[in-house]
Amino acid sequence: SVGQHLEIMTETKIQEHARQVRTRGYTILKDHFPVADVETIAAAFQPLYEEYLDEIRNSPNRGPMRHYIALPMERPFYQSSILGNVEVIAIARTILGESITMGSYATDTPAIGSEYQDWHNDLGYLFPEEPDCVHPPAAIAVNFSFVDVTPENGPFEVITGTQHLTVEKAVEELESGERSFEPLMLKVGDVLIRDPRCVHRGSPNTTDTPRPVAVISFERHWSNVLFPGHGGTISKELYESLSETEQSVLRRFAEGK
Repeated sequence: SVGQHLEIMTETKIQEHARQVRTRGYTILKDHFPVADVETIAAAFQPLYEEYLDEIRNSPNRGPMRHYIALPMERPFYQSSILGNVEVIAIARTILGESITMGSYATDTPAIGSEYQDWHNDLGYLFPEEPDCVHPPAAIAVNFSFVDVTPENGPFEVITGTQHLTVEKAVEELESGERSFEPLMLKVGDVLIRDPRCVHRGSPNTTDTPRPVAVISFERHWSNVLFPGHGGTISKELYESLSETEQSVLRRFAEGK
């Protein structure tokens, strides 16, 4: 349960995970989300994915046979053990401040026929006119997989410690051997917390089974200036049934902004 995890993850451990995000660009919480709750979301996602199959085959939005699909902020997609996970929120607040908001809840799914993406990052720089300015992240991404990730089904690959580099510089250092990349083999229940500026790419899924990975974004309280209309909406009934912590981070969904 979340409570049991909270007893295990001390403040020291929370700070250590935050430190890893700041220094190497990501951290992984092993066996952290309840597998049964992830499987509930995965089962609900299957018919949603099938609704997009024509679009995925003919007009995919993330490269051949790779598609980004937003998830509805409603049950069974909403699981408090996951979206309201106290330790994940604690790590996010350590990095981004107490007044964070959740900005998005979606999936990235490569299927057979997908290809390597170009190396990229998910956010530009806040101060592009000051290229030497090193600043903390404005947002972090939290990923969890609906299936075990293997070398064959399209692992997320990250060039470690590149959150303060341009994509061009990161690739140059990768090709020179100065840096290496890591394919991240997430098991169901594992949680990846990352700085979305850290340079990464998706890899091909060569199996017959799609590989959905969910992403939740947490953003600084002023982030609606950067990402207007980023999220969806949550019903008043569901919102009012949640804990104070959940209501705090979900306020943009409650306001429909």
